[in-house]
Formats: sequence, structure tokens, C-alpha cells
Amino acid sequence: MKSFSLLLFLFSVGIALSQGTNSIPSGYSGCDWSKMVLDKSYIPEKEDTCIFVASTRHYNDTLKQFVDYDYDTTGSLKYFAVYFQGSRWTAVPYPNLETLLDLKPDFKNFVVLTEGLGKTFTSGIDRATRLKRMYDIDELFFDWPTQRPYMKSGKNFRTTYRVSREVAKPYARCLEELQRYKDAHPSKFKITTLMFHSMGNLVLMYDLKNDLFKNIKPGLADNVILNAACVPQRKHARWLSKLGFSKQIFVTINKRDRNLNGARLVLFRHILGEKVKKPLVPGVHYVSFSKVLAREHNYYLIRPLLAKKPYLKAFYADIFAGHMPVLDYPKEK
Repeated sequence: MKSFSLLLFLFSVGIALSQGTNSIPSGYSGCDWSKMVLDKSYIPEKEDTCIFVASTRHYNDTLKQFVDYDYDTTGSLKYFAVYFQGSRWTAVPYPNLETLLDLKPDFKNFVVLTEGLGKTFTSGIDRATRLKRMYDIDELFFDWPTQRPYMKSGKNFRTTYRVSREVAKPYARCLEELQRYKDAHPSKFKITTLMFHSMGNLVLMYDLKNDLFKNIKPGLADNVILNAACVPQRKHARWLSKLGFSKQIFVTINKRDRNLNGARLVLFRHILGEKVKKPLVPGVHYVSFSKVLAREHNYYLIRPLLAKKPYLKAFYADIFAGHMPVLDYPKEK
């Protein structure tokens, strides 16, 4: 038991290190509650940019911290437009996804991002903001609780793993709302990508295992990215083969990924984003960065890394734009 607790602790330390300030752009302060306000009457300024948020947390508009650290077991979704400028964020609530998407006359390339372990509401917004700024996309951030400061790291990990099965249900409903909106407003959208990072892939896994996407029609997404997927590798083909509504599917792999190496030790099983074995899913692009990365886990957002290896950023930028990216990354000379 002591050894297992130590492994969980080391895994959590790895998560914390991988989220460090080396990935924060120069002149940019991370989002936290001191920089976030809820303002129902806010009028956006010309310099503001915006991301959309669908949250699965408890919501109380009378509190400064208007969403908490826990999953709302009613499964209800709370929608926000979050406007940001510099290091100031303003959240405006909306009753549903339709009214949120109505805010814009049309969209750039559209990404639905689902993050992994270690995210509070504000740290998730921080990550979504970086993605928006770095890749110049429009974005819906699917927010689910993966960090509970009142819990020890091991219990938080186990709770996140357990609650992901329930979170899959509102995620499927969110996609159904998006599908209805896209069907009614097809000219507003260009390329649509669903991106799952790390333990965010558990949500996708349980949606597919439990057939929660049965109402999703082919063509909802142009791309699905299973990025550094922290899910069991064994028998992944059984559930991933059910993903039939996307034109392209990409699975990224780094065998030296620090976080996924830790997850393998904790879960006693190989992890999909770390290592892939047959049987594979026909038509899915398994893209290995193992020869060009060290122990990085959040390699799609680490600015110094992307500056040094611009082909990594191009991989994601190409997918978001609807282009086929480079799929082979041999060892650099």
C-alpha cells in the first residue's frame, strides 16, 4: 500500500512539473480566481477575445468562485462566454449552447477541447486560452473537475478516473447540441476538431464503450485527436473502432512521456499515448513523436519546445485547418 501511495505521489508530482511556467508565453500571467469575474451584463470591449465554455461543475452565481471543484451529479451543463484581454478574464453565463454560439456570425476553425488531470475551472481556462492564442482558432472548452485541492493526490486521481464515466454523459449531450446547431447553421463552420488531452480521453473512451454517441451523425467532426491519451492501451481498438462520425482520427504517442510512464506504474497497464500494440484500428493515424521528444507530455502547448521544433506546432495547426499533417517523425540528425 505504501509503494502504491508513493507511485501516486510521484505521478502527481510529474503532472505538476509538466504544467510548469516553462509553457507560459512571455508577458502572460496564468488565469486564477483573482483575475476572473462573473458579470452577466458585461459588454465586450473591442480588444477582447473569447472562448466558449461548457462546464459540468456546480454553479452558484452569488459566489466569487462561481463554480466549484466537483462534478454536478445532475449532469447539467453550464455555459459561459469567457472574454479575455491581457490577464483579465470575464465570464458571462448563457442558458444553452445555441445562445452561446449565436454570439458569433461565423467561426474560424473550431476546436472542442477536453483537458486532463490537474485542472480547476481557472487552470482549465488558462490552458484553453493558451490554445486559442497559439493556434488562432475558435474554441469550446469542455470543463470537468480533475483537481480537488481538498483531496490528497492519490484520492484525487482515483476520483477523477471514476467520475470520468459519468462526465461522458453530459459530453455526449453537448455534442448533440453542437450537431443540432451545425445542422441549422452549416455555413457558419469551417473545420471542426474534437481534441482530448491526457485523462480527458477517458471521457471519449466511456462515451464509445457505452454507446453514448448513438445519436451523433457522421460528419459532425472533421478530426478527432487523442492527444497523449492516458487510457489503457489494451483492447483500445474495441471502443475506438466505434468512432464513426469523424473524417480523420489521430492518436499521438511518446514512449518517454513522463506523465504516461507514471500512469503505467500506477495503473499496472500500458497506456495508449505511451505505447501502441496491435490490433490497431484501420484508418486511424497513430503518430509517434517518440524519436523527437524527450519526456514532454503537454507538447502541443509548450512554447519553447514548439519554437525549437516548429513541425510539432505545424502538426496541430494543419489538423485544425483541415489539412493532412506530416505523420512520420524520424529521429533528428
